[in-house]
Amino acid sequence: MKPILSIVYVYFNTPNELKNSIISLNRALDNIPSEVIVVDNGSYKNFQNDLDKLSNVTVIKNNKNYGYGKGLNQGVMAANGKYLLLANPDIEFEPNSIKYLLNKIEKKSEIGVIGPQMIDKKGKILQSISGMPYLPKALIIFSFIGKIWRHNPILKEYHNLNLDRNNEQYVDVIGGACMMMRKSLFNDIGGFDERFFMYFEEADFCLRIKKKGYRILYYPKAKVTHLVGRSSQDKEWIERTFEQSRFKFFKKYHGLIPGILAELMLRFFKLNNILLLIIIILSAFLNFYKINELMIFIGDQGWFYLSARDMVLNGQIPLVGIPSSHPWLHQGPLWTYMLAGVFWLFGFNPLNGAYLTITLGIISIILIYIVGTKLFSKRVGLISAILYATSPLVIIHSRTPYHTSPIPLFTLLFIFSVYRWIKGNVIFFPLSIFFLAILYNLELATAILWFILFIVLAYGVWKKTEWVKKIFSIKNLIYLLLAFIIPMIPILIYDFRNDFPQTLKFVAWISYRILKFFGFPSIHGEIESVNFDSMIAFSFQFYQNLIFAGNNVIALIILLLSFGMLIFSTYNLLRKKEYNVGFIILILWILISLIGYFANKTSSEAYLPILFPALIYLVAFSFDKIMKKKIFFIPAVLLVVFLSFMNSYFVILSEYSAKGLNFSKRLSIAKEIVKRADGRDYNLVGVGGGSQFESFTMNYEYLTWWFGHSSSKSPQKLKFIIRENKNGVFLVKNE
Repeated sequence: MKPILSIVYVYFNTPNELKNSIISLNRALDNIPSEVIVVDNGSYKNFQNDLDKLSNVTVIKNNKNYGYGKGLNQGVMAANGKYLLLANPDIEFEPNSIKYLLNKIEKKSEIGVIGPQMIDKKGKILQSISGMPYLPKALIIFSFIGKIWRHNPILKEYHNLNLDRNNEQYVDVIGGACMMMRKSLFNDIGGFDERFFMYFEEADFCLRIKKKGYRILYYPKAKVTHLVGRSSQDKEWIERTFEQSRFKFFKKYHGLIPGILAELMLRFFKLNNILLLIIIILSAFLNFYKINELMIFIGDQGWFYLSARDMVLNGQIPLVGIPSSHPWLHQGPLWTYMLAGVFWLFGFNPLNGAYLTITLGIISIILIYIVGTKLFSKRVGLISAILYATSPLVIIHSRTPYHTSPIPLFTLLFIFSVYRWIKGNVIFFPLSIFFLAILYNLELATAILWFILFIVLAYGVWKKTEWVKKIFSIKNLIYLLLAFIIPMIPILIYDFRNDFPQTLKFVAWISYRILKFFGFPSIHGEIESVNFDSMIAFSFQFYQNLIFAGNNVIALIILLLSFGMLIFSTYNLLRKKEYNVGFIILILWILISLIGYFANKTSSEAYLPILFPALIYLVAFSFDKIMKKKIFFIPAVLLVVFLSFMNSYFVILSEYSAKGLNFSKRLSIAKEIVKRADGRDYNLVGVGGGSQFESFTMNYEYLTWWFGHSSSKSPQKLKFIIRENKNGVFLVKNE
């Protein structure tokens, strides 16, 4: 018997739902002659075996996902029924529901599309009807305003909240999860617009039906159960697809320019984006606050400033940076190159270096939000951005133009690259190598991050994962080689001239430090290490300054809470065997960085900036677990912002107001030197703590040069003796 009704499904990786939906048809059809057509849109979960016992089912298999609208069009082309029922696989039909729909549409010729009442498993009526998403009302409907003001009149009108969902009525749009129509009318309007991959296709379809003079009927006598969201679980992909389809709808019915403008407004003016903008403004205030007076400017910074100056003025391109605590080993030259670029563009004002690091710090806030969103969730990303933007230690480092200041930014880029590589985008593997080489150029201690890459790579090889197999193509190996060599060119040139201290000897040194950590004896003449107790005390002080410097009790509570949550979540992860990629990366990041720090046995902040974002993420992850109820989210965020702001504000004031250690004091010393020299040649001599290092007076060398009268390298009778301690800077003139 020729079917009266053709039931068309578009299937994508929901075999159990599809099977249950087809089984539920018998109770809903009441012996209506029908056929079932399933369009498999490139699924990798097989459902064929589940349908073998079910009769009258036709399967159309696509080799990829062509989208919901195109899939339905394919199904309708193969349909033989006079009427069409288009349904999602996660729809279960209640008794006689299809019979009710068919009887109604047969009786009334003005009905173009008819849709049932949708309920969830608990019997709650779901949103299945709406108005047309026209501009300008769509700017309210789809913006954050609709989320924070759910009962505004425009949103109520769009969602038909004033209509009784238990009464049949004509509406603008019926949800595409389940709708019935005549096949002749479907063909007459050309079916679904295949430009809509998913979303807004039903609004477009219903609009074209109405333009033909037909009406759209909501018919609650027919009921179906909708298992919302079972067909598509990737929230990021869903959001991106929704936005693309929304733009196509605007473009089709309002024109290209209004469509672009509307979509730009909706994509930018999201609640998270607005909160992020507020966070950035707050961070900018904290970072730029009295920067011309309170900027830190120590001798090591002066080394890079002088090197960058000579690079711009004399073309002296350094191959390495400042010597490390082991004089045979240097930092990389990248920070010199970055400073030189700023000097070349904007001049030699010492503050220009701080403007650069502050800008990089603000970019880091945006990046910590993006990476946190990818690794965990938007909420974790937002909390992380708040904590990072108001962290006293982060702000101090951002305001300090030094080679360690950009480390958090490039560490985030490295972690993001590793994450994207694991997720299957193979080009991010060479990018991760590139960012590791950049980090090595900034600070030798960041070499510990290579172990994250090695562990992930070893795991991928062991499990024979696709994201590891793909990197061994000739093209990717070339990319990998270039990614490492390009940032390392100056260092490699230096190595070839000086017996490879920066690469081969450095690797040997790292190996020795690891062996020493496990009990290998010290080398004669080696710099004495700090004892373990001192490192623990220094580490807590570092953590306190990072998280909540104003109160050590609060910092300790947050520390215990965060690491307790880390242990608990790790236990659950292992017990349930739920391998969340973002959380695993965070564990590796924290553990490897801490092992590297304690293995080196040196209490120096230079080794810790790679941990700034990681520890911030851990705190944000813990806060997110605590704030499970959304009602507490906004007040909690505002409280965190307020407390962190007040904490950072006062810490910055106290940190920079130490007598003699601020920038304005050093400027006045430099001016005094130039004034007293009165055009005569002179030397700068450092005495006291730190004066044994060559760079001790280099900050003053740069400042006096900037004021027009730098010191001389040759011995002079006129000497200015500089002593610095926690009580201030002392200048003594010695003829």
